[in-house]
Amino acid sequence: MFGTSLKEVFPVDGNPEQREHAFWVPVDPLYFTLSKFLENLELEGCVNSTTCLSETPRVVRVQRGTSASIYLDNAAYRSFIYDKFNVSPVDKESGAVALICLQQRVPFIIIRALSDLGGGGSAESNDTNTFISLAANNSVKVVVEFIKRLAATPPVNSYINVESEM
Repeated sequence: MFGTSLKEVFPVDGNPEQREHAFWVPVDPLYFTLSKFLENLELEGCVNSTTCLSETPRVVRVQRGTSASIYLDNAAYRSFIYDKFNVSPVDKESGAVALICLQQRVPFIIIRALSDLGGGGSAESNDTNTFISLAANNSVKVVVEFIKRLAATPPVNSYINVESEM
């Protein structure tokens, strides 16, 4: 997560009068390990017979993603947050999911299909509208494959309780 301040979290298993603070919320270690097996998954690269991506889409695991209250369409800002925080994808929703999972002590992983490059193209060629359905379909394919792999994995309570680690 990325922001200008720590986020307050009131864990479901904690004292309601005591809050935790979070800036980075780690994904579940088991889920992150399982995601490694998705990197060779073949994804669709064309919307139709005449509209295709210039590069073959691929599954990429990242160390840090972030959420912001803005739609990022600025290559310079995208480069700044990558250089400063080692953050590559930026979206508007994943941070909320991460905070709720932290609060509820539920393991999670974020799977996103990016439909644009956050300022990587020209203003005239914003690829979001063109490739949003392709990104959604590829995202569903990745999630379904992840669920198959998760179902084949023996059950493990892999959520790390921050307080028990202290």
